[in-house]
Amino acid sequence: MKTLLKNCTRIFLIGFLFAAMISCSNPTGPRNSASEEESTGINSNPSNGLVAGIPLDGEGILTNPDVTISDGVTWETGLSGNAMRGDEDGDYIRIAAETIPESTTAGTLEVWIYPDCPEGEDNKWAGILHKGELIDFTDESWSLQYQGTEKIMFNYHYDSNGDNAYKSVIAAQSVSADTWHHIAVSWSYDEASDETVLILYQDGVENNRASFTGLGPMLTSEGDLIVGSQLPEQYSGYYGHLTFMGLIDEIYVYDVVRTAEEIAADYNVYASLF
Repeated sequence: MKTLLKNCTRIFLIGFLFAAMISCSNPTGPRNSASEEESTGINSNPSNGLVAGIPLDGEGILTNPDVTISDGVTWETGLSGNAMRGDEDGDYIRIAAETIPESTTAGTLEVWIYPDCPEGEDNKWAGILHKGELIDFTDESWSLQYQGTEKIMFNYHYDSNGDNAYKSVIAAQSVSADTWHHIAVSWSYDEASDETVLILYQDGVENNRASFTGLGPMLTSEGDLIVGSQLPEQYSGYYGHLTFMGLIDEIYVYDVVRTAEEIAADYNVYASLF
């Protein structure tokens, strides 16, 4: 009996070691994503259309050569780790354009924000996520902003007879200061109907939508992604860099339209924390 137990134990150990060797030599998809995130601070997941997951946590984003962080940015405890804080004009994170693939016919942005200003005056036209870097906005393809009215606005840029024009969707309700909010927006362009649909979500539910015909696909941009400001240079002495005052965390960019159910689920990941 003892001999039998020893043999069974030996077989079990050999099987366990063999399985471990297979696991190490064939890492799973999520492990590959985690490794990428650790080294660059940005991950992706083709299976669900994620082209840039930027949780703003860990050393990866701080040491990524494709990322520039302005001197004024500070880091505070966020939803699952660090979050960036902008508290003066010109605080931003700049991510090189080639780092994030563009999608001109369908996409979704998701981000968590914690606005500081109850009246919104210091956050007027403040850039939360802004694709483009030129001071005249001619290279802009989209922009997610916090208005002085305390409402979120998303701009969709398109070609209008050779000029860079845009249409917007503006939230029906404002967001309150001094608490976290989950913001999401999706865009889609259908060539057959020539219709563009913009849908804006706040805290897991649809807040407003807008539809347009004749715009065509979204413009592409060689400009960088600016997080926390609209511009890396001052627009004017009054507006400065159009900087968002508050915390920003958990940024996700998709090349597909996320469903209402998926966005609600993403909100619920952290909704119980506050």
